[in-house]
Amino acid sequence: MHLVYVDESGDTGLTNSPTREYLLVAVMVPEDSWHNILARINRARRRMKDKLGLDFAVEIHAAEFLGGAHTYLGLEAWQRVRAIRWLLKELSREPKLEFLAIGRDKQSGGEILRPAWAKLVGEAENRTSERIMLLTDVTDRKAVLKAVHLREEDEGPNAQGPSARLIEDPIHIDSRHSRFIQISDLIAYLLRQSLQPNAHFRNEQPRQLVRMATRLTGGIIWT
Repeated sequence: MHLVYVDESGDTGLTNSPTREYLLVAVMVPEDSWHNILARINRARRRMKDKLGLDFAVEIHAAEFLGGAHTYLGLEAWQRVRAIRWLLKELSREPKLEFLAIGRDKQSGGEILRPAWAKLVGEAENRTSERIMLLTDVTDRKAVLKAVHLREEDEGPNAQGPSARLIEDPIHIDSRHSRFIQISDLIAYLLRQSLQPNAHFRNEQPRQLVRMATRLTGGIIWT
């Protein structure tokens, strides 16, 4: 079985929205490698604690951690960039860890959330023959359920959409208590910076993080 941790970047609004694109990023973790991958994440976190003094248990929320604030959680901006570089390098060394990034251009018209989530599930199923369990920080549960199960009346009661191998409905998990959701949030944020960089990410050091995230995911798959 694969545990697939999903977070989003951007909103689904079409009017007065600050983002043009809706992004989903999935971290695909084989069940039998879960402990090894978590150990890699924790290794990077211990390094952050030992070298920079960052609390081992504190949540890394990318928008604040990599924002333009001079100091955050006791760290200067360059220190926070260095910490994330350590984490991304550790993740890149794990051969069984996969990332999946889905994008939906909101200017293309039509629905936003359903096509993006349906595409994510379909792409995840293409990458593994095993069963899949979705764990997500997204709170619009009803909309996500409809998207991943294609619960439309014209599909019929026995319709087999791209969710045929899903185990359970998507499970909501608080990012404060999941290193993997935090990783998904981080990658989604960095991919957002590749599309709409803020002032901080126009500098070379932060842009290196964007390139690392792009290599991990292989780029955004648009739908």
